[in-house]
Amino acid sequence: MKLDIVQKMKIIFETLFSSFLSIELILLFLLLLVLLIINLKRKNKIIPFVLSGIFLILIILFGVFFNSYTITCVDSFIMKIMDYYYFPSTVIYFFIFLFMGGVFIFSLFSKKLKNCKKVFNYICSFSVFLFFAIFVAFASIHKIDLADTVMLYKNDQILAIIQVSNFIVLFWFLVSVFYHLYQYFKKKFDENKEKVEN
Repeated sequence: MKLDIVQKMKIIFETLFSSFLSIELILLFLLLLVLLIINLKRKNKIIPFVLSGIFLILIILFGVFFNSYTITCVDSFIMKIMDYYYFPSTVIYFFIFLFMGGVFIFSLFSKKLKNCKKVFNYICSFSVFLFFAIFVAFASIHKIDLADTVMLYKNDQILAIIQVSNFIVLFWFLVSVFYHLYQYFKKKFDENKEKVEN
């Protein structure tokens, strides 16, 4: 069924106001949104924790009531990751390259990142850039069409380049998550220590 944007908006509008439950949900989400916007000025620390708790409870309830759908989604997600690892997509690889380009530019201009994290970001970014350049150069020299996945999967060198690049990005991601968690808890610990001393 082909619909233009006006027809799609009409269907969405009719669906949103088709039942009392839909209207209640709209009002609930608007109320939460207004509460968050007001809290930007008031800076009440309880509201983010309460809303985070509500969000987690809703996810758990959703997982319980729609457990077959949730299990299917998790299985599909894991399968997609496994498929990508064994059969990497050059399209996703291109977007990974762009993402690491964004990380590199952010690191150049960021005043909050410490020098050790900047150096780590530079090394990972340049590693991905190098492998991407080798990937393009190898495909050009051997006249391999980058869109031809069959040819790419048959080529061990290109598969190895993409998989090593993916491993570098995964390593960067894990280290970055632990780094930011460490910084967050260190800051909280220092704040609590100052309060105790005062």
